[in-house]
Amino acid sequence: MDSSTPSTAIKPWQRVSREIDLPPATAVWVLSAHVITILIPLLQVVVVNQHFAYLSSVLDKPGLLYLSAGLFLVASVCESAQNTLDRWYLTGVPPSLLDWLFSSMIVYGLAFQVLAAVGNTGWIWPVTLLVATLFPIAYLLGLPTPPVQAVVGLAAGVVIYQALNQPIVFFSLVTVFMTLFFLDIMLKTMQQVMHGFTTIVNSLSVVSLCAAIIWAANGQKGWTWLEFIVVSVIIIVALLAARPKLLKLPATPRTKEPNPT
Repeated sequence: MDSSTPSTAIKPWQRVSREIDLPPATAVWVLSAHVITILIPLLQVVVVNQHFAYLSSVLDKPGLLYLSAGLFLVASVCESAQNTLDRWYLTGVPPSLLDWLFSSMIVYGLAFQVLAAVGNTGWIWPVTLLVATLFPIAYLLGLPTPPVQAVVGLAAGVVIYQALNQPIVFFSLVTVFMTLFFLDIMLKTMQQVMHGFTTIVNSLSVVSLCAAIIWAANGQKGWTWLEFIVVSVIIIVALLAARPKLLKLPATPRTKEPNPT
């Protein structure tokens, strides 16, 4: 007669929760951040649709802002899928298909913002798309990619600013700093609360574009250059001041794999 202790069945919800591999509160925060990031491009679609008549008067091809938002949405889905497949942990930014798609879609989304603003100039199309295409190629060849993203992002900011006259469009430069800041903290500490911040701040550039469109379309002043500079400096200084303490954060504990028996 078998006297061995009967094994305890693992429920489906237990297997699913263990795949997240994070404490519940941290998992909810990280998951919520990814969901918000996926939804934010839809805000761009709504704002562009509401103010399309105005945008048609100041941009060459405002319809391309829909395509830009679509590319950002695809990028967010790819980034979420990438982090789900590696169980929410980034141990670096290794070459991978999903990371390649995520990064490339972001750059192409910015490129179509450029074309939306000045797309009636014939030579802009081949030059913009060529520069944007250098990004996925450089990624696959292991060459530096930040310069390409910086050029396309700065070009998008300049042409959109020329059209809307809203300094807040350059807040995307601050969000790049914030994204890299939280990513650096996360990789050095493995504290996954930083993962949620990395994800959220990465989407604030879309929010700043939407704010610029709303203010410009309604004839509102929005942020002045002084306000933009002050807010940007405060954010940067505050993050740099907090960096020593953030680097002391403990690594997020990982859950254990359930016994399949």
